[in-house]
Amino acid sequence: MERLFDAEDAEGRPKAPAFRKGNNRGVAAIRYADDFVITAPTREVLETYARPRVESFLKERGLALSEAKTRVVHITEGFNFLGFTIRKFGKEGKRLTVPQQEKVLKHVRAVRSYLDAHKQTRTVEVIQTLNPVIRGWANSYRHCAAKDVFCKVRHAQWHMLWVWAKRRHPNKGSTWVKARYFKNDGYWTFHAEEKAEWVKPDATPITRFTKVTGRNSPYDPTLRQYWVEQKKRQVARETHAKQRLMLLQRQEYRCALCRIQFIAGEVIETDHIDLKSQGGTEDLNNKRLVHPWCHRQRHQKDVQQRLRA
Repeated sequence: MERLFDAEDAEGRPKAPAFRKGNNRGVAAIRYADDFVITAPTREVLETYARPRVESFLKERGLALSEAKTRVVHITEGFNFLGFTIRKFGKEGKRLTVPQQEKVLKHVRAVRSYLDAHKQTRTVEVIQTLNPVIRGWANSYRHCAAKDVFCKVRHAQWHMLWVWAKRRHPNKGSTWVKARYFKNDGYWTFHAEEKAEWVKPDATPITRFTKVTGRNSPYDPTLRQYWVEQKKRQVARETHAKQRLMLLQRQEYRCALCRIQFIAGEVIETDHIDLKSQGGTEDLNNKRLVHPWCHRQRHQKDVQQRLRA
């Protein structure tokens, strides 16, 4: 569909809409699965050129546009796409991609519903259950202009947690509740002593997504190094702890035991080279990053060696 509007050059590299010619100049198609958006300089180009071409393209494949979902809007009105709102804001007309308001409210309400349904659940369990939800939601929006939204969501979550904590101890004062449930670190971070700490959405760094170059395929053996570097960048974007990032760089983003490269989204565990039970320290030189299964296998071998001894 993108090639309907001269989106690529002869070598498969993306061609910016401004460098296209004829009716294709300024026209761009952005697609994800069966959802897509087409942009053009004017409404006339969309209605008389872009839409007929797309309808013809779909008809050849036995498909048709959904009249209920298809509409033409000006960029100053904005539109929702894949959970994001794309719109020009303010007098200067700055185009921003921000989280869709309905999706933000849905997330906040989900957290509130959980807290309302678990009024007497142990603090550490609440944190361990909701942290992956908050972290996953923030990561899904980390590539857009979401910093202000993250701050507002954090404030809303703090207010929910304060109400949740106060309700558990109706006979205790605010000072006592704060000392029990919140760290005095300038942010009032909700925590369960030293066992767990609430993830703050605005702690997720805003990063820009790197598109795949041209028609580069992971199945092309000549592009192996390109995809190795791509995986490194993806893992680095998901790593927020400085010490862990240093270990990843030292290990070239590979498991210290099996030497297989880490991939984005998988669990990575920290292994102590000299076991803490045998006097090992928390020093960086005594740590390495490994796969969970490699970690278990290492400790199983240690146990077997001690039994034989």
